Amino acid sequence: MNEPRRTGAAHGDPHVAESRPSGAQPAAVAATGGPESADDSGSPADAVLVRGGIAFHGAAELEAAPMGGVFLRRIPRSVRERLGARGRFIAAESTGCELRFVTSSQTVDVTLALPVQEGTVAVYCGGMFHSEHRLQAGSVRTLRLHAPPRLKTADARRLSASGFAPEVWRIRFGRAEAVFCGLDAFGEQVRPPRPGETPELRLLAYGSSITHGGEGSRSAYIDQTARRLGVDLYNIGMSGSCLCEPELIDWIADRRDWDILFLELGVNMRDGMDDETFRTRVRYTLERISAAHPLRPIALTTIYPNFATLGEGFPEAAAKEFRFNEILREEARRVGHAKLLPIEGDTVLGDPGGLSCDLIHPADEGHIRMGENLARRLAPMLGAQVRGDSRSR
Repeated sequence: MNEPRRTGAAHGDPHVAESRPSGAQPAAVAATGGPESADDSGSPADAVLVRGGIAFHGAAELEAAPMGGVFLRRIPRSVRERLGARGRFIAAESTGCELRFVTSSQTVDVTLALPVQEGTVAVYCGGMFHSEHRLQAGSVRTLRLHAPPRLKTADARRLSASGFAPEVWRIRFGRAEAVFCGLDAFGEQVRPPRPGETPELRLLAYGSSITHGGEGSRSAYIDQTARRLGVDLYNIGMSGSCLCEPELIDWIADRRDWDILFLELGVNMRDGMDDETFRTRVRYTLERISAAHPLRPIALTTIYPNFATLGEGFPEAAAKEFRFNEILREEARRVGHAKLLPIEGDTVLGDPGGLSCDLIHPADEGHIRMGENLARRLAPMLGAQVRGDSRSR
C-alpha cells in the first residue's frame, strides 16, 4: 500500500531544487524565486517541496507573490484555472499547508503575509499547540517564536502519539491565501523533518466546507480524525465548491502521496445539480480513482445530517438529499473496489446538536465527536488503533 516517499524535486522538474530531509540549511531563509511544483503538469509526484531547510507540507506549488515571498498553493494553477468561478479562488487557499522545520535555535522569526483576507495562523510543536496568531489582510508580519523550555525535560516518545516529534515546528495555515516571506534562526541551522519525526501514513481528504474547515474551529473533524489515527493529513476541502470536476478528480487520482482517501460528496451539489449529473460525476470520481489505486483504501460518506433533513421545513432539499445519498450508495457498490468503505453520514455526525446554529457546519464539539467517530471507522482500514480512545484500550 505504501510507496516510498521522496522529499524534494520530482524527476524532470527543473524548477524544484533537490533537497534531502536531513540536510541542514543556513539560519536565514528568504522566500524568493518563481513557481515551484512537484510536477508542472498538475499531476504531483510523491514529493514534499523543500526550500532552505523548510518542508512545505500540503503545497503542490510555490508561486511567487507580488509583494515578495511565495504563496503556498495546495492545488496547482494548471488545475485551479479549470475549475468553476468559486472553485478557482477556494482552491488558492492554503488550508492545511504547513511550514515544517527543526532547529536548535531557541528563538525563530517567521515572516508571513495574508494578502487577500485576514486569518489565523496556528503554531504547533509536533502535535502540541504552541500559539495562535491573527494576521490582518495585506500586511507583512513577523512571528517571533520561542521554544518551550519544558519540552526538553520531557520524554519525547510520550509526547509523540500524534506521529509528530515535539522538536518539529509546524506553522499551520487556515482559510486564507498564505505567503511565506522568510525565516531567521539567528545563526542556527534549519532542516526539514526526518523520517520518523512525522507520521508515516497519509490521509487525503476531499469534501465540502465541513471538511475544509473554517474560522469557527481550529481543527475540523478531518484534522481530529488524522490526530486520532496518528496519520498526516492532506486537506483538499473545497468550501461551497466540492463539485467533483473531472480536472480536479484526475489530479487527485494521479497523486501517489496518500495511503487512504476520504471522500465527503454531495452537499455542495444538492442545490445546483440534477440527479443524473450528480450520478455521472460520482461515477467518474469513483471509477477514475479506483482504477488508479486498486489496492489503496478509499472511504466515501453520505451527506451529514443538516437543516434539510432535521425537520420538515425544506421538503424539496430533503427529498433530493435522500436521492443523492442513494446514488452514493449505488455507485459505491457498482465500482466494485475491494477496499472502498461506504460510511453513513449519520454515524459520523451522530449528534446533530454538535452543529452550529446554521445547521450545516459543525461547531467545536461537533468536529471533535465527528473526528472520534470517523477515526473508529477508518482505523481497521489502516490496521491502526485510535489514539486516546477508551474503546480501543
